[in-house]
Amino acid sequence: MNRDFQLKLQAYLDGELPPQETEKVIHSLRTDPEALALHEELKLTKSLLQGNELEIKLGESREFYWSKICREIGRDNQRKGPGPLRGLVSWRWFVPVGGVVALLAIFAALSVKNGSLSLQRLASAQETETHLEDMSLISFRSESEGISVVWLNSR
Repeated sequence: MNRDFQLKLQAYLDGELPPQETEKVIHSLRTDPEALALHEELKLTKSLLQGNELEIKLGESREFYWSKICREIGRDNQRKGPGPLRGLVSWRWFVPVGGVVALLAIFAALSVKNGSLSLQRLASAQETETHLEDMSLISFRSESEGISVVWLNSR
């Protein structure tokens, strides 16, 4: 028995199945014992749920209950202030924007102090340090070719 038939059987029990589908389900119930067993189980479950469902009664009318919920939602919205502008004026924007402004100010101060601060100058300002006593280091940099060569030699 496939899932599609199980859903049709449930729809048949709920009275939601079209007439031509109803005939097919009734025929299957007459010929298929597994379908009949599922039908009986679903029918029993439906009757148990309908007969034993707890009914909750409110102390006030339905309209008054929902109006209280609407008033509380309105009160929360008033506390938060206007919707679309609230996110733009939030304090959480000041930290990242302030960080970017600070970095730009530092970069501008360095470029004014050094005349012109280029990326080539930043790349060539590298230091190499070794703590190995039996190693020697020879480095060569060609600005015209844009290449650096570092030769490590063990003694």
